[in-house]
This record gives sequence, C-alpha cells and structure tokens, in this order.
Amino acid sequence: MDFTLLTLALVLVAPVFTPVHCQVACNARSGAVRQKRIVFSSPGAGEMAKLDSCQYRVAPWSGQVCQVRLDFERLELPQPQSECVDFLQIRHFRLCGRNSGQHLYLPMRRGQELQLLFQLATPLGRQSIWQVTLTQLECPRDSASGNTRQPVVQVPTVRPILPFLGNLLPRTIFGGQNGIGSGSGPAAQLIQSLRSPSVADLELLAPLGCDQYYRTTTGGIVSFNFAGGIYMPNMRYSICVKGAADNEISYKIKHFELSKANSEQQGPAYDTDCRSTVLTPLRASDYLGIPNAYMVARPELQATYYCGNGLAGQEIVARPPFVLRFASDSQSSASETGFQLTYTVRRSQEPPVAAEL
Repeated sequence: MDFTLLTLALVLVAPVFTPVHCQVACNARSGAVRQKRIVFSSPGAGEMAKLDSCQYRVAPWSGQVCQVRLDFERLELPQPQSECVDFLQIRHFRLCGRNSGQHLYLPMRRGQELQLLFQLATPLGRQSIWQVTLTQLECPRDSASGNTRQPVVQVPTVRPILPFLGNLLPRTIFGGQNGIGSGSGPAAQLIQSLRSPSVADLELLAPLGCDQYYRTTTGGIVSFNFAGGIYMPNMRYSICVKGAADNEISYKIKHFELSKANSEQQGPAYDTDCRSTVLTPLRASDYLGIPNAYMVARPELQATYYCGNGLAGQEIVARPPFVLRFASDSQSSASETGFQLTYTVRRSQEPPVAAEL
C-alpha cells in the first residue's frame, strides 16, 4: 500500500473544507464573494458619509448550498415612518429600525446569488451601524437518487482532485469502477465523508418555509424592531421552533400590541378580527398566527389568529408543528409595537376539558 499517495490526496482535499470566516467591503468590485462564512460590517464614519447605498453579493460556497442563515449581531438603522426609508433589502425582506440579535433563513437554489442592499437615503441612514454574519448551509445528498434533501442541490461539496491523481490512486483503497470514493474501503469512506455537509450544517438547517428557526427547548422571541418600538409595515414571515411529534409548546406572552379591524373595542381579538376572509382596501390585517393552539385561561377558545392589545400575561399552548406566522399590512401607527414572548417545549400533556355549555 502506497501511503504517500494517500497523504497527497488528503493534503489536496483537506484545505477545501476548512471553515472560512472573512470580512467584506461593501460595493466590492471583485464581484460576488464565495465563502462559507462571511461577516459584513458597516464602513467607518468617513466612508459612510459618502455613500447612498452599500451592496454585497454572495455566491454559493458549493453546489450543495441550500440555505443561508443571516445573524444580525448588530443592526441599527433609522426607524420606519409610514415605511422604511433607509433599510436593508434581502429579497422580499425590507428591514429597518433596531434588529440586533435577530436572524433570518433564506433558501438558495443551485448557482443562485444573494444580494444584501443597504439603502442609505437620508443623513440618518448614513449613521447606520451593522454587523451581519452570513453562514452558507449545505444539504445532504440522497445516496439513492443523487439528490440533496432539497432537489435543486445536486453537486457534492468536494472540489475535483487533479484528474491525473485519480488514475494513480489504488482502486482497492479509494474505490471501484465508479471512481474515487465509490468503494467501501477506509479511504473511500473518508472521501465520502468529506463530500458530506458537516454535522454543524445539519443541526442549523431550518425546515422548509421557516424564515426564523429556534432550536433550543426554551427561549424568547420578539417581533422585528421590537426594541425600536414599532413593527414594520408589509411584513410576512414564519417563526419555527424545533420539537418532536410527542411534544407541545407553551408560549407565555409578555407584550402584545397589534392593530385589529375593530379598533374601538378594547382587549384581545381573534381570527376574523385579525385576518379577513375577504380582501378589502385598507382593512387592518395585522396578526400572529398560532395553529393548533388553545389559551390556558380559556381552553374553550381555540383561535388561530391573534391581534389587539389584551393578550399580554396569557399563556397559549400549541401542538406540532411549532410555527408562528406574523403578518402586517401597509398601514402603520405608533401603537403597533409588536410582541414579546417566551416559549418552552415540553412533553405533551392531556388537553384540558372544555366547560360544558
């Protein structure tokens, strides 16, 4: 057995899989950045004063990239008025205000680039501060079909070894007639493992349709720009929490203030008060959707959509899937301050018996 060739193969392959963490300047002329992990930081005050926008482009790190996770370690932009004037645009998400600590997931198709655009239209916008960490996440391939978990991703992460090297490597170690990595020997298994996403990627991947994903059994969730005092208009996103089929989740509402159709009536509102089944112009349609849920204080009430300003202090229990769906309409006011809650994932308990009528 020629271990020199084995060592050479590992030397050529291993550096490709070293995690990369780099910082990128905005409006870089070198084109799209192609790194596993990237940090975007706002320019210094002198440079910011000259800008009316700041743009970053990101290309897939590999052919197996299926999602990106954006962590807003710091995101301080001017507050929205009737809309966001200075903002961060990422696909259909337009963010402004104070959103440090929030995160987003975005799907990525094969070969698709992602653009982050900071629009700095006012003097206040040029005082914005941000530090955003982007992590490209890779999906595993289906060994039977050659597809990844998401069918648009089909190419392995491993970069091709030099063509001549494949002819020199012993097939008994690295594979059979189908090429390097196709056999069952120890070296073939090693190369196959290098082609697969890391465990860290698999743990971070969010279920399809989740714009935010919380993986811990307890935690806190707030609406975007909660720290700024008002949520943004024209927002729609889904918040998911990891859980098993035999679990339930308890949401304890700390703060809740969303607009509702009948604004004169005080207190919480549900379902048609929050989300009309008929689309009409300028109708209030802000809500937090919690499917498969009931209110502990009123177990007979099993609404799906919640709005109004009287839900604070209540506990809501829901069964899987654990997802919250937030939506805001195009109207905005100072009273639309959003929501703050804590959650606990626990083993399912028997639902309370509703009171007889």
